[in-house]
Amino acid sequence: MDLTNSGITNARPFKEYQRRSVVVSTCNIWQFRGSQLFEARLVKKVVYDLIQTLDRLPLEVSKHPVGIDSMKNELMQELRLNSTNEVIKLGIWGIGGIGKTTIAKALYNQLYSEFEAASVVFNVRTTAAGPKGFRDLQRKILKDLCKYGGEVDSVEEGKSLLRDRLGGKRVLVIVDDVDADEQLGALVGDWMAPGSRVIITSRDKHILNVAQVQCIREISGLKIDEGLQLFSWHGFLKACPSPSYEDLSKKIVEACKGHPLSLEVIGSFLYDKKDDTGCWVEAFHNITLHPGIHERLKISYNGLSEEEKEVFLDIACFFNGEVKTLPIVFWKSLYKMVDTAIVNLSMKSLIKIDDEGKFDMHDHLRDMGRTIAETAKEGTRLWETTHLSTLHYNNFSRLRIKASSPQRLELLYSHRLRYLHLQNLSIEDMTKDTLAMLPPGLIWLRLENCTFEIGISRAVKKPRHSIFLGNIWQLKIMEVINCIDLDGPSISSLFSLPNIQLQHLKLVFCWGLNILPDSIGNLSQLQYLYLSQSPGLRILPDTIGNLPQLQHLDLSRCGWSNTLSDSIGNLSQLQHLDLSRCDWLNTLPDIIGNLAQLQHLDLSVCGGLNILPESIGKLAQLQHLELSYCERLNFLPDSIGNLSELQHLDLSNCKRLNFLPESIGKLAQLQHLELSCCERLNFLPDSIGNLSQLQHLALSNCKRLNMLPDTIGNLSQLQHLDLTYCEGLNILPDGIGNLSQLQQLNLSYCWRLNILPDSIGNLSQLQQLDLSYCWRLNILPDSIGNLSQLRYLSLRWSAIDHLPDRIGRLSYDDSTGVCRLPRQL
Repeated sequence: MDLTNSGITNARPFKEYQRRSVVVSTCNIWQFRGSQLFEARLVKKVVYDLIQTLDRLPLEVSKHPVGIDSMKNELMQELRLNSTNEVIKLGIWGIGGIGKTTIAKALYNQLYSEFEAASVVFNVRTTAAGPKGFRDLQRKILKDLCKYGGEVDSVEEGKSLLRDRLGGKRVLVIVDDVDADEQLGALVGDWMAPGSRVIITSRDKHILNVAQVQCIREISGLKIDEGLQLFSWHGFLKACPSPSYEDLSKKIVEACKGHPLSLEVIGSFLYDKKDDTGCWVEAFHNITLHPGIHERLKISYNGLSEEEKEVFLDIACFFNGEVKTLPIVFWKSLYKMVDTAIVNLSMKSLIKIDDEGKFDMHDHLRDMGRTIAETAKEGTRLWETTHLSTLHYNNFSRLRIKASSPQRLELLYSHRLRYLHLQNLSIEDMTKDTLAMLPPGLIWLRLENCTFEIGISRAVKKPRHSIFLGNIWQLKIMEVINCIDLDGPSISSLFSLPNIQLQHLKLVFCWGLNILPDSIGNLSQLQYLYLSQSPGLRILPDTIGNLPQLQHLDLSRCGWSNTLSDSIGNLSQLQHLDLSRCDWLNTLPDIIGNLAQLQHLDLSVCGGLNILPESIGKLAQLQHLELSYCERLNFLPDSIGNLSELQHLDLSNCKRLNFLPESIGKLAQLQHLELSCCERLNFLPDSIGNLSQLQHLALSNCKRLNMLPDTIGNLSQLQHLDLTYCEGLNILPDGIGNLSQLQQLNLSYCWRLNILPDSIGNLSQLQQLDLSYCWRLNILPDSIGNLSQLRYLSLRWSAIDHLPDRIGRLSYDDSTGVCRLPRQL
């Protein structure tokens, strides 16, 4: 069976694939003759369908999917899968938090294997309001349905691409949280082929009617027994309540009217209060007196500590969907128990943190939080303003101002301001006289797409664009993003402030920034410095070495001259250094070996880099070294073997690299070695067999590699070996059979490979073997039948004309008449 395009070689959990139906092994399918031709075509169709199925993984529905199966089964009937001559749209309608998205996910998991391709687009309402809006949504659908990887420049182009690339394809599309007619028009138009299905979730039934959705089903909440079960999972961590709380639990479930989000939040709130009956009774009375959803959810909010409330409101107003790192720094400047607060908010189901470390708060909880912030006696948070000229913000402690087009803003004094985020604004007359009034208590400053006018500063011959001359000595975080007028003198005064406590500084997409002032060396507390995407920045001042606390330095995509300042070697606490895509960089200073704490060094796509200093071997803590696409690098220093903690080494597309030093075998902790597209690499050193922890070895497109050392069999932990397009490889060493943990072996397009060693049958853990396009390989060793774990075998366009009756777990069922493979081809 050929799964070349299935994505199975990606790092996806293989267990998901094991649940699929019988896998069929095929050879060059057009070599079938006579009466076997129909059978060959049938096998080809089965293979194609399996390819499409195996390339998709199910969605995570819910930790406690109570009541989902019954509703899913009802909706499956409405979709009429047997009807292939029409496009059927199913609308799932209901209030927020009622379970629409969860049901849509369950339907996807049930349906996706029935279609040629499938796509799920979540949070349409929120994404459509973003900078690229519909274009991002259209690109997601194109990527899911036809592997389109390009950009979408306009909505109309997106519609045209969908029509041209997907016309005639039977697909499943789920569009989640739609709140406007034009959203559906841009995403699910007349391009859909008969037999396709569209599932739409929305809070507005009118939108579904306008879209001529054939079937609209309202989700009205869980039944009493289902609601009690969901509440119990969160309130008691089991499917039913404790006997002493059963009656009270039923009353709370009835009062919540089966609303899943309310049951989850209130159940989580009451979980640690099982010894306080009075608290349960009070919660029930509050739900009864205030039946609205926000009022129900507010019961959990009211039970928070003051610090937890502040953190919750900040996430609701400003940080939902953002990585948690910087907000935590901000809060720790204000509160004492920040980590505890985040844990408690998560345990009470008020927030979630996704796999990328981003805050995820349900819309209802976000809206409730914003309502609380708006109605506070002393308003302290303002997060949406669009029409403004002069803004007085004497009362605000957190402020975000976003204009739809650049507008002027005159900043006035506020002693309470701690967070200031300005977008698309022109900051007028930035002189010492006006900005000395910026509050000294400001902790976080964000500027995006802002311009800085010269104004009075030109008249008095002061530095252009003087921005931050106020005594903002408590500033911890400063972000300047895509502010094209920013230059070195603009920020010089900030760095010269006495006792400044700046910890995070981000100056990215600042096209006018061509020099950093020497005063940056005054930032003694700085831990993170991001200077990426500033192509005019060519030289670092020597004072950069005066930053004793710096841990993360991002200099990617800058126009650095030949090398870096030697002072960079003084950064004794540096852990992460990113120099990727610095085309002018051709060497590193020897003193880089002084970075004793460095763990991650990224030099990828440094097209001018032609040598690494011997001192790189002194980086005793280095774990990740990225050198991909360093196309002028032709050798590694012997000292590379001294990197005793190195786990990941990427040398892919180093097209001039022709050998690896013997010392590479000393990398005792190396787990991932990427050598793909090293076109001049013609052999591996015997010492590679000493990499006792190596799990992944990628050698694809090493066209000159003609043999592997027998010591490769010593790689006792190797799980993935990729030899795709190793055109010079004609034989595998017998030692390959000693790879006791190998799970994936890809030999496709090894055109000169003409024999497999008998020892290949010793690969007891092998699950995937790809021999496609091995044109000279005409026989499989009998020992291949010993591969007891084999589930995937590709022999497409190989010269093999005979298979054993059984290969691993790939067996043939003669009784079905469908997946039978002839014994003689």
